[in-house]
Amino acid sequence: MEGHRTTVEQAEEFIHGPGFSEALGRLARTEPDRVYLRDRERSLTAAELNLRVDDAAARLRELGVGPTSRVGLALPVGIDHVVLIFALLRLRALWLPLNTQLKGEPLLHQLRDSGATDVVAESAGPFLEQLARSRPAQEPRAAADLRLHGTGGGVTDDAAGDAAGGRLSLVSLAAPAADQGDRGDAALLIYTSGTTGPPKGVLVSETMLRAAVLGALEVTEPEKGDVFYVWEPLFHIGGAQVVFIPLYREVALALAPKFSASRFWRDVVDFSVTHIHYLGGVLQILLQLPATDAERANRVRVAWGAGATPEVRAACAQRYGFALHECYGMTETSSIVTFNRHESDGGIGRPLPWVEIAVEPDPERDSGGPGEDADDDGARPGEILVRGRVAGLLTAGYLGNPEASVKARRGDWFRTGDHGRFDADGRLHFLGRGSDSIRVRGENVSAWQVENVFALHPDVDRCAVVGVDAAVGEQEMLLVVTAAEGRRVDPAGLLQWGGERLARFQLPRYIKLVEEMPLTPSQRIAKHRLPADLEGAFHAPGR
Repeated sequence: MEGHRTTVEQAEEFIHGPGFSEALGRLARTEPDRVYLRDRERSLTAAELNLRVDDAAARLRELGVGPTSRVGLALPVGIDHVVLIFALLRLRALWLPLNTQLKGEPLLHQLRDSGATDVVAESAGPFLEQLARSRPAQEPRAAADLRLHGTGGGVTDDAAGDAAGGRLSLVSLAAPAADQGDRGDAALLIYTSGTTGPPKGVLVSETMLRAAVLGALEVTEPEKGDVFYVWEPLFHIGGAQVVFIPLYREVALALAPKFSASRFWRDVVDFSVTHIHYLGGVLQILLQLPATDAERANRVRVAWGAGATPEVRAACAQRYGFALHECYGMTETSSIVTFNRHESDGGIGRPLPWVEIAVEPDPERDSGGPGEDADDDGARPGEILVRGRVAGLLTAGYLGNPEASVKARRGDWFRTGDHGRFDADGRLHFLGRGSDSIRVRGENVSAWQVENVFALHPDVDRCAVVGVDAAVGEQEMLLVVTAAEGRRVDPAGLLQWGGERLARFQLPRYIKLVEEMPLTPSQRIAKHRLPADLEGAFHAPGR
């Protein structure tokens, strides 16, 4: 199943094949000495990884984790994190990835909405402190050391490891609910950034995850001996899917706890990386760095991801020797649904063989003459719709939110809310997000969620978040504010207040004070009429 030769029949066999836990066990038996993943201190073979997964599953089971558990993993990228992902799958518990930066109400929302029974985090890390502050003091909770076999990182069973402060803790939040029917066959629950309401939990089955892996294989075209650099957070589908790639190709993962511009090329050289993943403004950040010996010595063959504009493509082509493979998709559609292998004018590419893509023109914009809003080739822009040519590619819905689940579907099509158009060669071009979500340096930020926090400030009457052009990445956030009657808004103080209630990536870069908000007849803020320029705006220092 390589390149364009992947047929729908082959895709169906792969997507509905054995589960990841079974696949790891088989790999450990057939190729026990193959390196599966490594970090800056150690590497694990397939057999070693499988043993650690067995040990982790046994320890979790001792602590009461089982098929009815819903376990949040609030961990940086690392070997321990991968071990626990496989352990949860082996136990058939629901895997709930958590952004370690979340705190306050955004964190509480995900824990409440998911019905999380447990959370795993670093014992000495800041997340457990945020969890303790976020949860009402009267709620019972219990914590246990998650001592797992192995050394280094958070997986310890010796005093030296404990002294290093790398131990993990499992915090019990609640007993598993008796009725698990709302989960369906989901193995993973990934939260959206939130648009017109609170973030929604996307139900992701193992079938969908295998489809996501197959999409990544199609885009990246790995060869024997390749090394994938994994810096992206594992609470994104883009990072989660990469965890399983070595089950199906003779490649290894090189893990970094987070994206670091200063370490990026050094890591790439030290790990002999062949594939790098880009999201948001990663390529722009790298292009702004001065060229170094490490950058010139890299052996990267493919950079793959989403968000490379034509200008970024041209700059990468001039500076780097690797190919750029663009793709498009979302969690609800098993991640990747289109791919563009190094075609500079190819947009986000062609549909994968096992999915269908349609563009539905907006009827409000399609009421004029035959040529209105059409491109030179006659193609009209509209909302991007996706459906599978193989069963099980679309999410069953959003946990506990049947209205949103119904709204996202049109028959057997999934409505992405994004806009695009096809060109004459059948390649899809992305034209923007229809949702109230802003992409800031690789993070999808919910405007609704940010607004609802700042609206609680006593000096604020109304507020709204809009996206503005960014020097690096896709967008930055501008918070537009009107003052409450008799009050005065101090932008610097407002941002400091927000920083105590939101993650850093959720904080706006700019604040603009206005006398009056434009409103719709239903008294909602008319965002399309808000000033999106930065004239007179407060610019957060250091951001």
